[in-house]
Amino acid sequence: MPYIVEAVLFLAPFALYALWLRFNPGRAVAAHAVALALLGLSISIGAAIWYGLSRGMDPYTAYVPPRVTSEGIAPGHAGEERSTGAWPTLRNPDPGPLRQ
Repeated sequence: MPYIVEAVLFLAPFALYALWLRFNPGRAVAAHAVALALLGLSISIGAAIWYGLSRGMDPYTAYVPPRVTSEGIAPGHAGEERSTGAWPTLRNPDPGPLRQ
């Protein structure tokens, strides 16, 4: 059922344009309609870029996936910073006793 809804939503603009062509043969699309379509397209692309940039996580932060706890489901979240190299590093390594 969801696939049918997605297909209808995808095909609806094409069907509306075909109906418009059928009932207005030989008539061009008005310039203000084209300008509004381009404005809507640029606003949607700009909003998608803004959303993608504002929701990003720091590349060195580990993602903690959702998990089931005794209280319910704990949502996923950004965890501690992870190391940048191939091997994990210690946060504050203990130098231990100095050798002489």
